[in-house]
Amino acid sequence: MATSAAFNRLRAAMANVAQICESSGVPGVSIGVIHHGATIFKHNHGYSHVEKPSSSDTAYGIGSITKSFISAAIAKLVDEKKLAWTTRVAHILPEFCHDSPIITDMTTITDILSHRCGLDGAGAMSLAFQGDGDMLLPKDSLFQLVNHFGIQFPFRQNWGYFVWGYSIAGAIIEKVTQKPLKDYLSEALFHPLGLKATSFSAGDFQPGELSCPHVGLSDGSAYALPKLQVFEGTFFQPSGGIYSTLNDQLIWASTMLRSIHGDGEGSLRTKEASYLFSNHISVLNPSVSERSYGLGWMRTQLPGVVGLIGDNVGLWELAEDPVMGVKEKPMLMIYHHGSTVGYHAFIGLFPDTNSAVVVLANSTDLSDAADWIGRVLIQALFEFDDGHDYVALAKEANRRTLAQFDELGKQIKRMRVASLCSQPRELTAFTGRYMHPSGLFFVDIFHQPPESDQLYLSFQGLKDQVYQLRHLCNHVFEWALTHDESKKRGRYNYTETEHYLFKFHVDGTDVVSFSWAIEETPAVFTKLGHCSQEYTISLARNKPQGGKRKISSWQSD
Repeated sequence: MATSAAFNRLRAAMANVAQICESSGVPGVSIGVIHHGATIFKHNHGYSHVEKPSSSDTAYGIGSITKSFISAAIAKLVDEKKLAWTTRVAHILPEFCHDSPIITDMTTITDILSHRCGLDGAGAMSLAFQGDGDMLLPKDSLFQLVNHFGIQFPFRQNWGYFVWGYSIAGAIIEKVTQKPLKDYLSEALFHPLGLKATSFSAGDFQPGELSCPHVGLSDGSAYALPKLQVFEGTFFQPSGGIYSTLNDQLIWASTMLRSIHGDGEGSLRTKEASYLFSNHISVLNPSVSERSYGLGWMRTQLPGVVGLIGDNVGLWELAEDPVMGVKEKPMLMIYHHGSTVGYHAFIGLFPDTNSAVVVLANSTDLSDAADWIGRVLIQALFEFDDGHDYVALAKEANRRTLAQFDELGKQIKRMRVASLCSQPRELTAFTGRYMHPSGLFFVDIFHQPPESDQLYLSFQGLKDQVYQLRHLCNHVFEWALTHDESKKRGRYNYTETEHYLFKFHVDGTDVVSFSWAIEETPAVFTKLGHCSQEYTISLARNKPQGGKRKISSWQSD
């Protein structure tokens, strides 16, 4: 009777799910619910491709939910005595040699999996990815970056989301097993658990099985992206590179619940499983109630604030975030979000009732619809009378996201009006190749068309990484984007004004470098040379797949 009532509440909630999808730019979503150990509800809304309905066998990118698979794979290796949770990273990977001896000598596998090592790799994200699906750095450059990351807080004293930690974990798995990450996880997890449609490779799916990635535009419509974000063969593969289906994710959720409860049949079959779900570091203290991170899993005691690793984080101040649950029904929620360009995902586990909620969506929409849909399902499943209207909250989140981009545009306009200054020198003086201090990343600046009064930039000289560069004031240029321009380029949301400013430095009559605030201390890109052959490039902003593009060669001065 209780299960039947829960089913009816979930079915009634589908109207809210449809409204969230419609307002957020989500063409398709697959959702499933486990309660008291059994799958009681599955629903597929919308389409995965044009005119192709979503199904429980439709594959989606699951983003950072991949992290739970990586930590489970490590647990297998610990169980086999090939690793220990206290194994030092540098012991396995001597190439991990950070500028801080404390980081090098003390960082363990648990530290990198629980996001408590204290390193700050946020700025390097701008070097690794700038949209349009392209990974901009080679896999073997991982430690050239990580070894010089700044420190955002003292070692093991706080929690700071650090996707690079799982890149390191992937390298550990490959080193210890002497196998590609994809092969080891297939052998250790995918095949034994019966995950028949879970893979690191988009190429493993037949045409039509993998949902087309979309983004949500400002009018609520969905825009189909021409390219997938590249993960396979990159150092971000273990951080977010898995594709999976609703049916497989329900198996994974059931496996996790059985592992939490120590059930042998259908569990991970490792005595290390409980370590994955333990409290390894508190998250966003102060908090009287439980709020911590395990290994690939967030832990929150309900009632409490959730969604702290989804794409809705930051749209409200923590004190203003909607509280999930009611005090009359306290319970532990173990969850994670996933986001890659074109996909959002959510998985929530509730050990007290042996329940789980899974949401897979084929859009990086206006906010994070998978998060809101997950909350709708949880509210219905447990009859939380918490007073929250998640349809209204989703619309408000969408509005706040758009407002951030609107404010970016207004700030650029205010700076331009306030400066009232003309361009200080010929545009040709600014053209050239500018190198990041790491030597791994460069920006080309060039005329388009030749001899025109318009500059463009290209990240890593790539044909799909070209943006218009406009003079702002003095020696400052900007390349700010509107919300829809950013989304159609397959970018994550960057709305900080400084992110879009290149501040050039002049020595006498020569432009010698520019500063870009991709981290707290702006990085200085040094000019290497001039362009010997102009770009010939088709700049169809919203059609990055079209047009023949020719990349220039460069000469040092």
